[in-house]
Amino acid sequence: MSTYSAHHLTIHSSMEFPELTKIEGKEDLTIKYGSFSYNSRDILDKGVFRIASQYVITKKGVFLRWNDRDICQICSKEIIVNPDTGIEDNFLRSLILGPALGIYLHLQGRMVLHSSTIDIGGRGVGFVGHNGAGKSTTTAYFLKKGYSLVADDVSSLEFIDDIPVVYPGIPRIKLWPETIELWDGPLVCFPIHSQSTKRSCVVENFPEKSVPLKHIYVIERAEKTEIKDISPQERLIELIRNSYCANIFSDTYQKESLADYGKLLKKISLKKLYIEQGLDKLDTMVQRVEEDVVLND
Repeated sequence: MSTYSAHHLTIHSSMEFPELTKIEGKEDLTIKYGSFSYNSRDILDKGVFRIASQYVITKKGVFLRWNDRDICQICSKEIIVNPDTGIEDNFLRSLILGPALGIYLHLQGRMVLHSSTIDIGGRGVGFVGHNGAGKSTTTAYFLKKGYSLVADDVSSLEFIDDIPVVYPGIPRIKLWPETIELWDGPLVCFPIHSQSTKRSCVVENFPEKSVPLKHIYVIERAEKTEIKDISPQERLIELIRNSYCANIFSDTYQKESLADYGKLLKKISLKKLYIEQGLDKLDTMVQRVEEDVVLND
C-alpha cells in the first residue's frame, strides 16, 4: 500500500498513482482492489454520469460503471476497484481519480464543481463550461503565465469560518497536443487512453495549498473576448449545471444543495467569460481576467 495526498485527503491505495504526491499519515480513504456486487432489487437509482460512464445507487453505496463494465464501488471510507475491468491502466486511474473520487468527495459533504481552479494572488479563480469549452486550455495558459494550479477538472470546497475554500486537487492537467506545444520547456506527459491524443501532464512544484474561492468564470466561445455579468437566476443555474454530481442523487441532491449554492453565490463573483477562438487570443483573455479579478477584489 502507498499513501498519497489529494483534495485534502490522505489516501492509502493498493493501486499505484504516479500522478499523486506520496506522503505519510493516517488514511481518510482507502482505495483497493476487490470484489463487489449488487442486486437489481437493491437499486435506488441509476443513470448516466459522464460520457460513457454510468452510476448505480444502492443502500451499500454508489457503483461506477463505464461502457457497461463495473469499475468500482464507492463507500463512506473506501473505493473498491474491480481488478478485472479489462481497461487500460492509465484510463482506469483517470476514472478513479476523476468520477469515482468526485462522487466520494460529494458523499463526504464537499461541494464539488466540474471546474479547473488556479491561484491568482491568493484568490481562487475557477473556470467552468461544457466539455470542449476550453477549461484546461484556459487553465494551462494561466500556468504558462506563472500562476499556480489548485485543481484541474474536479474542484472540491468547504466553508471554513464562513469562507469557501478550494482544496488542492491532483498535480496534473489534461491537455491536447496543440496546448502542450505552447508550454515553455519540457513537460512530463503520459497517455490517458490509447484512442485519444489528450495527455495527462504533470504540474511541477504543485503548491498543495488551499485558497479561498473568489471568482468563477463560465467559458463560452465567441467572436470577441470579454467578461459579462449575468443575472442572479443565471448564476444559480450555471452553478448547478457545473456541479460535478448535478445529475446524481438528483432530487435529494438539489434540495440539500440549494442552500449551499445560495451561500456560495453571496461570497463569490460568477460571470461569463467569452473567449475568441484561437490560441493567439489567449493573452487578451488572461489580461481581461486579471483586470476583473483585481477590480472586484
